[in-house]
Formats: sequence, C-alpha cells, structure tokens
Amino acid sequence: MKKILVTMMTLALTIAAQAQRDTIGVSQFTAIYRYECKTMDAEGNSITDSMLIAVQVSNGITKSFPYEEYDRQKKGRFRIVDGYQAAHMHMGTFFMNYPEGRITAQEMLYPHRYQTDEALDKQKWVLTDAQDSIFGYACQSAKAKYHGLTWNAYYTEDIPSSIGPWKLGGLPGIITKATDARGIHTFTLCGLLKEEQPIVFAEYVTWIVPDGRGKFVSQRVDYQKMKASKFLAYKKKVLGNSRYLTNPTYYAPDPMEIFGYVETSYNSAGDNVRSVAGVVIVSNPHQYQPLEQ
Repeated sequence: MKKILVTMMTLALTIAAQAQRDTIGVSQFTAIYRYECKTMDAEGNSITDSMLIAVQVSNGITKSFPYEEYDRQKKGRFRIVDGYQAAHMHMGTFFMNYPEGRITAQEMLYPHRYQTDEALDKQKWVLTDAQDSIFGYACQSAKAKYHGLTWNAYYTEDIPSSIGPWKLGGLPGIITKATDARGIHTFTLCGLLKEEQPIVFAEYVTWIVPDGRGKFVSQRVDYQKMKASKFLAYKKKVLGNSRYLTNPTYYAPDPMEIFGYVETSYNSAGDNVRSVAGVVIVSNPHQYQPLEQ
C-alpha cells in the first residue's frame, strides 16, 4: 500500500466510523464528573490534567465514559479529535454490571483498541465523620481501599443512587467527590442530566480509511480482548517506562510502516492530533498515574 498522510480540519469529517452497537439499556439520568490528575510533564514540571466523564445510570447497568463521546452520541456525530484527552489521560469506557456481575472496559492504547473483563468487586466502604457541601448537596464521607489505592469519598443520600465515576460506587447515595489518599486522582460531580438516552455497547468499529489509490475503503477494527489484570500489567509496563515521556510510541513500529497512512487533525484547542483507524497517537505525554495498582 502506498504511504499516505490524510489531513482533516476540526469541522471537516473526512475520516468517519461506524460501530456495531447494541442498546443495552436506557439511562434514567446522567451524572457528569470532572476528573483531575496531578502529574508531571517530560521536563519534570508539575501539571494537572483534567477532562469530563459522563456516567449513565440505568436499572442495574452503569456506563462511565468520556463526556465528549457521550455528547457526540447524543448529537449523532463521531470525530477522532475529540478523543485526544481521554487517550492522553488513559481514561477508558467502563460498563458496570455488564454482563451481570462483571465489568467490561474498552480503552485505546496505540496501536490497538482493547476490551477487558473482570469481576464486579464492590468497594468495602467505612463511613467517616467528615461532612461537606458539594454541588449544592449536603454530603457524608466514607473511605475504602480498591485495587491498591485508598479512596476518600463524599456522597449524598438526596440522590439515592449507589453510582459513582469510573469503577467507584456502592455507597448509600451518589458519589459527589472522590480523591485517592495521595491526592493524585480526583473526581468531582459537576452536572446532573435527567434525560433518557440509550446506553450503547459497541462490539467493534468500522473505519473508513484511504486505500492509497485515491479512494476510501471500510476497515473493521476489533478490540483486542484480554483479562483486566493482564491489560493493566501491560499498560503499566508500557506507560510506566521512562521512554514514554519523550517517545510515546517507543514500544510499537512506526504507524506509517504498519498501516501505510496517518490521519491528522486539530482538536478544539488547536492542538495537532494524529491517529490511525481512530486510535489516537498521544503527543507531549505526561507521567502515567495509574488508577489501579
């Protein structure tokens, strides 16, 4: 295949995707959280990255995923460039209690998409005396250790739902704020949307890519499936390597050699974004801060 570089502007959608999607529920409401991660750049400067996460809540199923994807889904749009911050902060999509008693997670780590499976282990929260007012709600506090990190959380019984962001949950009310004991990761409730939206699960995506002869062809992109513990070990090995900060694709062949093309575009902040088949190639990475040990 002839090597080709595809360029698209933010408002132009020249590379599109379709997904094999199943509707697995209808949300009763959606909680919006701001996720902040304290880390360092390649020069050792302290920096705080942030992004929004949407948590759709249905009977028995919760989906926690990047807000930009949720917004695109509501508007019927799909753009590569909006997924950059999620890839930069290594935040995936998590289906809690899907299938029943399990967590299914989907995440992109160049050059592949991954899907993992693990048991739905509930956090063993210990209620504490601290109180606060968060997002206009009177909140109680609790503490729990989950997958190697200790979490301090606030929740409100004014919203009697046991959900939270990411994989956190199981309290007598919705989690309004959760911070790990080191103060690296923080989730803060910043929005509640009372609207019914489909909760969708994509088995794979079909990406429209150039064929090197001036035309476009469809390419099915499957998820690499593995156990969550195996993927976490792989991710920590790759992203925890010191070379990641200066060469974020050090562990994989050059994308032009693998795929024969690279998609380039710009996100809403004007930053250049490179991707292959919708899998973002992170540039200017920051030090990896795992949410699980």
